[in-house]
Amino acid sequence: MMRNVKLLMLMAFCVCLLPACHRMQDGDASEDTTNYAADTLKNKNIIVGKDDIKFVTDVAAAVNAEIKIGILAKTQGQDKRIKNFGVMMVKDLNKGKLRLMALAKAKKIALSDSVTTTDQKNIDALAKKTGKGFDLAYINQTAENHKHAADLFKTAAKTVYDPDIKAFAIRNGPTVKRHLDAIEAIQGSMK
Repeated sequence: MMRNVKLLMLMAFCVCLLPACHRMQDGDASEDTTNYAADTLKNKNIIVGKDDIKFVTDVAAAVNAEIKIGILAKTQGQDKRIKNFGVMMVKDLNKGKLRLMALAKAKKIALSDSVTTTDQKNIDALAKKTGKGFDLAYINQTAENHKHAADLFKTAAKTVYDPDIKAFAIRNGPTVKRHLDAIEAIQGSMK
């Protein structure tokens, strides 16, 4: 009897998930943090694999680093485009971080507010720069970070097992790409 109830619940979940998957394939990325939390609660019994956990924790560390770098751009940038881009990055990344935290909480994945040692060294080196030197170093570092992030999201969208983590990668990959396009536009105009 209990097995039949679980099977029925699983089938009901699959039926509920199909429209969401269809929206994701059509490029509807308008889900908010509340929907992430609600979606993940449906899958709370799925065991999250180590590769899926690594994706979530890697994204969290990268977001923490990019927020710190964005704050530096707001305060130390000389070029108005750099300052404005820093403001946009901090705003967008804080929104994304809230979604990621909701997902991680639902999946029982512990996230850190810290950055990697390598990222901290890069942040410290960047903080020592001023003027145009800062602007060029910032945009180059941010471009490199976003190229890596774009690859990370693209791979995760294809390879992660957990459906909610996969949905997160699919929903947020275009934002990373949009940021990269903006970075490259600024970078090209500064040469």
